[in-house]
Parts: sequence; structure tokens; C-alpha cells
Amino acid sequence: MARLYLALLVTGTTLLSAVAQENSPFARYGLGNIYSGSNVVSRSMGGLGVAHADGLNNNVGQSINFSNPATYGNLYMTSFDLGLMIDSRTLRSNNPSGHFQSNYFIPTYVVVGMPLNRKKGWGLAFGLRPVTRINYSVHTFEQIRTDSLVNVYEGSGGLNQFFVGLGKKWKSLNIGFNAGYHFGNKDISTKKAFVNDTVFHYQSNSFTNTHFNGLFFDAGMQYEIKLSKKEFKEKKSTDQYALRFGATASLKQQLSASQDIGRQTYTQTSNGEVTIDSIYEVKNTKGKITLPFSYAGGITFHKTTTSVRGAFEMWSIGAEYAVTQWTQYRFYGQTEPLVNSWQMKVGGQFCPNPINGKNYWSNVNYRAGVYYGKDYVNPDGNGLKQFGVSLGAGLPVKKWRSYDYQFTTINTAFEFGKRGSSVNNITENYFQLSFGLSLSDIWFQKRKYD
Repeated sequence: MARLYLALLVTGTTLLSAVAQENSPFARYGLGNIYSGSNVVSRSMGGLGVAHADGLNNNVGQSINFSNPATYGNLYMTSFDLGLMIDSRTLRSNNPSGHFQSNYFIPTYVVVGMPLNRKKGWGLAFGLRPVTRINYSVHTFEQIRTDSLVNVYEGSGGLNQFFVGLGKKWKSLNIGFNAGYHFGNKDISTKKAFVNDTVFHYQSNSFTNTHFNGLFFDAGMQYEIKLSKKEFKEKKSTDQYALRFGATASLKQQLSASQDIGRQTYTQTSNGEVTIDSIYEVKNTKGKITLPFSYAGGITFHKTTTSVRGAFEMWSIGAEYAVTQWTQYRFYGQTEPLVNSWQMKVGGQFCPNPINGKNYWSNVNYRAGVYYGKDYVNPDGNGLKQFGVSLGAGLPVKKWRSYDYQFTTINTAFEFGKRGSSVNNITENYFQLSFGLSLSDIWFQKRKYD
């Protein structure tokens, strides 16, 4: 049944013209296509974030790493972080042969972070971001005896998250947590209409609209081991090499849901759809949606140079492994064609020469990464492999000075990826261009002189 339904969806994609929306049949399953749970800095490194720490060094700036709340203890300035993304997807089908392209633009997060007590290592962050997205509209055509039947499959909605997180730093150990509120909706419908010149038929609409919300909790930790240190007296600088370990976990969660179901006939007029008769209607049916347990672990190896101008991260490289147990997912007690997903990520960044500060491009942080894994959607039973590469840069808007505590950084990420392989009838290629704007300053500081 799942194979037939997906095949019908793909048939319709070859008949539609491109529109400015995400139009992926994979969004029909679960709660839709999943957004990356990391900021633009991490996305430019293949999604590396569990063992990565923002805001520790002067040349990196202070993007807020909400993928691991343990990093909030490193915050030393109040920061505003905004992420935007342009997404372009190409859906391809082998049988029937065809392809369909869609493009869309969406904000990916708005986050504020601040130190609560810099000396004791307390930090706070809060923000809003989309977690998943459902948005598709697909037409199919079929022949029933002498009549032509048009099917329209539509879906919209997704899951959103508002979070508040707290982090604490003790020398080499950081711990933290995020807690907050999940909310969203999943509205799906199937419309049918006969195309006939001699016999009139009303059109039918079968819809299910579900609204859901609930609390969530996740936690993280990081631990750093200093490997070696070398001092250069003539340069008045010190090089230090260290390993940073990180881990995060998100608890299994229950969302409270309310559902409206309807089966009706309607007609299309110049003023829109007009309902003729409601054949079946049930409103406000209560239920539960179960979101799965997930965990991730990673390691980063990095070099830091300290001089009279401050501390600067010269380069870092790391790896990360993440798992989400999607077989635990339930929608009103029902399962869907989902599997446990996993992803392996490798990435890094380097800054050519931030210490002398003479050349702009020597202060830019260059980043790259790669990821590989298995997607959580499994409509055809063969599994969906996922692979992607990313490139990016952290562009300082103005030159850093030791007496100036204002940082403005534009972070960019270019991602090329693919869902599916030769064993799948349907594959999806995507290109994502992300921009992050990080604004940091010393706020709430009591003046000593007026």
C-alpha cells in the first residue's frame, strides 16, 4: 500500500509546474521533512555540533550552539543569532520516468543567548525554530472505465519548538539542558474529481486535520582534555592542543493531540470550494503522538593560540554519530513506514592567520564537512540512504579589537545532498544555502562613569 501511494504521488509530480514551495512526497510520512537541529556554523561542517563549542575564541564570534546546551556555559556576551535558508529540491522517479523541482525560503531559527554569571560559568539561551515541515500538493490521473479521475493529495503543517536552555561550566566540564514547548499541526487531504462531459459528478474531499503540543527535555555535556602546550617567548604567544568530547540525549516524548476528520462532497465556484454534503464528520478527537528517543556523541581535536590580543582558534576537526529511534513513533497509536535513523558526520574549520589581523581574508573561518547515514522514512521497504557535503565560512563584518566587545559575523553554509540510491524508485537531490547573522555585545553592564 505504501509503495502504491508513493508511486501515485511521484506520477503527479511529473505533471505539475514548479512552484515556490517544498513539494516532497516524503513529507507525507511521520511529521514531515526534518530540519537540521544545528546552527549555520555547524551545518557548514557537515552538521558537526555535539563536540563543537562556539564563543570561546575571539576570531570565531559567538553563534549559539543550541544542538548541545552544555555550550551555554561558555557565553561571555549577549548574542542575537538568526538563521535563514534557501532550499532547492529535485525529485526523480525511474518508473514512471520524470522529475520535479521546487524551491522555498524559510527562517530556520531565532535565538538569544547571554551569560548569567561569567565568573561562575552560567549561561542562558532561548529561541524559536521549526523542527519539521509538511508541505506538498500533488496531482495524479487515472482511468476508471470511460471516465478520467483526478486525485489531488495535499498536506501542510509541521512541528515547531520554543526552548529555554541553561548551561554550567566547571573548568574542563560543561553540562546543560534545553526544555520547552513543541507545537504544530498536520493537515492532509485527498480530493477526487471525475472529468466527464456527459455525466455530472460532485467532487469529494477526505481530510484529517491534527493539532498537537507538548513539553520536551534534552540534555548535553562536553569535556575537554588538554594534550600539550608550547610557549613562544619571542612572539609572546602560546599554542595549545586539546580534545573535546561531547554527548547529547533527547527523551522520548508524548504530544497531546486533537483531530478533526471529515468526508464530504463539494463543488468549485468562483468564490472557492462550497460544501454540498458532509458524509462523515468527527471533531476534536483526543489522542497522543509519540516522538522517539535520540542520542549523539562526538569528538573534536583543536588548536588554540593565545597572544596579547586574546585567544584564537586556529583550526579544529571532529567527528560525530547520531541515532534516533523512529520505530518508537506512534500517531494515535498507529505506526508508519519509518525506521531508526542514523548519521555519521565529519567536519572542521580553520582560520589562516587571525593573530596579526592585517588581512581580512586571514581572519575568515573556512569550514567544510560531510555526512552519511540512513533517513527515517522508508516508504518502499528498501531504506533511504542519505549523503551530503557542505562548505561555508564565517565572515567578520568588522575587524576585531581588544578594546571593542562588539562582534558581528555572517556565517554561510552551502549543502549538497541526496536522499535515496539506485535501489529506490524515487530519489531526491537538494541544495541548501544558509545564512546566519550573529550579533554580540556586552549588555546589562553597570556603568562606572557617566
